[in-house]
Amino acid sequence: MKNLRKPHYMIIGIWFLINILQAIFTGLHSDESYYWMYSQNLDWGFFDHPPMAAFFIYLGHLLLPGEIGVRLFIVLLSTTTLAIILNELNENKNYKFLALFVFSFPLIHTHIASFLAIPDIPLLFFTLLFIVFYKKFLEKPSWAISIILGIIIPAMIYSKYHAFIIIGLTVLSNLKLFKIKYFYGIIALSTLLLLPHIFWQIENEFPTFKYHLIDRAKPFQFKYVLPYLMGIIAVTGPLTGVLIFWKLRKVKIQSPFERALIFNIIGFILLFFIMSFKNRIEAHWIAAIIPMLMFLTYPLIRDDHKIRKWFTWLAIPTIALLFLLRIYLALDIIPNVGHLKITFYNRELNAKEIKKMAKGKKVAFFDNYAAISNYIFYTGDSAVQLSTPGYRFSQYELWDYEKYAEGEPLFAIQSRHLNPPNIARMVTGELKGYIIIDKFQSLKNMEINLDKTVQTENEFQFQFTLTNNNTHPIYTEHISEPRLAIMQNKKELASVSLKNSSEQIMISMGKHATIQISIPRTQISEDSPVIFYTRSKENIRGELITFLFENIKN
Repeated sequence: MKNLRKPHYMIIGIWFLINILQAIFTGLHSDESYYWMYSQNLDWGFFDHPPMAAFFIYLGHLLLPGEIGVRLFIVLLSTTTLAIILNELNENKNYKFLALFVFSFPLIHTHIASFLAIPDIPLLFFTLLFIVFYKKFLEKPSWAISIILGIIIPAMIYSKYHAFIIIGLTVLSNLKLFKIKYFYGIIALSTLLLLPHIFWQIENEFPTFKYHLIDRAKPFQFKYVLPYLMGIIAVTGPLTGVLIFWKLRKVKIQSPFERALIFNIIGFILLFFIMSFKNRIEAHWIAAIIPMLMFLTYPLIRDDHKIRKWFTWLAIPTIALLFLLRIYLALDIIPNVGHLKITFYNRELNAKEIKKMAKGKKVAFFDNYAAISNYIFYTGDSAVQLSTPGYRFSQYELWDYEKYAEGEPLFAIQSRHLNPPNIARMVTGELKGYIIIDKFQSLKNMEINLDKTVQTENEFQFQFTLTNNNTHPIYTEHISEPRLAIMQNKKELASVSLKNSSEQIMISMGKHATIQISIPRTQISEDSPVIFYTRSKENIRGELITFLFENIKN
């Protein structure tokens, strides 16, 4: 931090105070409560993300209760990230423009130097450390810097998997690294420190990579491309972003370090541009390149009087709007308008409202891993995550939270798109549905194995073995009416009651049952995969498997 002066520390101190106050007065975002659940079950990996954010949340919540505890260490990290950015920009004259420039980037307020307990904050902190020490490594490589980088790189990966892109593009920008002996020390130490996470992924059959690389993939389409391109401008500054990229084209690469920054900026944008043809790209996914954009474009904008003047006038309304938005999010006494702050608004009151509505029953949430996390955080009670067959998987599947309510009546919250029989307006202003499940029976851990497929002229016949891997029986004749079903393109095509299996009353623990399901050939496409799954009458998913017709042909 040798470039920091008193004005820098004033900026950093004010920013720290703003974030602490925001952390105290703003309810948890639904994602934050989900990551808080991670911190209550610390492990070397989690379904959606690596464990670094959970670790910092755990430390903070250990010291202080409530929202401030969840966010404490995250705010310390984000403040240090801001300090590193100011240090690297090395401005010691025009401090006002420096502050204006940095805070005009919306992601500084949300994903880089913010108060939110999300994986992006540790990722950006360790990415900035990586940039600083990579620059030192290029200037004078040594075993000492190799060890430091060998620690920083796993810390980046333990924060968020976007780190792989940063590391890959950096190496790609300088293939001469392979001629430096110290580089292999970085690889060796990084690999060693990542082994616990690698073993966790292997033990859990790589759930994170399956979800991000396979489950989220969609058919080729154009509808996400334009929003992605507009999002790039928005997160670099809705008004000033054009000036940032206009000046970026003027950057002259004079060193391997600057080439690494350019490779990362262009590489991130191109990679997610390609991915936008298959999936919706979140604007904040390019957060890691924002400091790199700052480092390359700040001197060019500062030293160009005309552009600096335009930037100033465009940045002022942007910053004012961002701060007004932050105040609006923090104060629940200001009513929510539309969906602007719905994920922050009256979360504690809403959780306690649901508990009161349940009237002593255990509480469940359909298709909402975030809502259950909010409920558990603000009430201290446990709850059940219920999923319909088409809903995404989450960490709750690995935790198997459904055991909590086995055999019990449930008060279950449903979104309106699931057509619940009862509707209530919540304290948040949302209309939510609910159902009462008289006696809950989980179909999780009942393994589905496809034994045989028979083709006739008119239909396909599938024969399965169901294996109960629970420590309790699963009743095939039950009030929940358990069934085996087949789905294609998110539409259920046929189902059969488990009462029609070889075990007509129950499948004891460790025991098997055979069952058959048939479907006319005219109702199914052989060009698309089908999914077989168990479900209850409330459409609560048990286990599922995917089947490809090409397996028959081969």
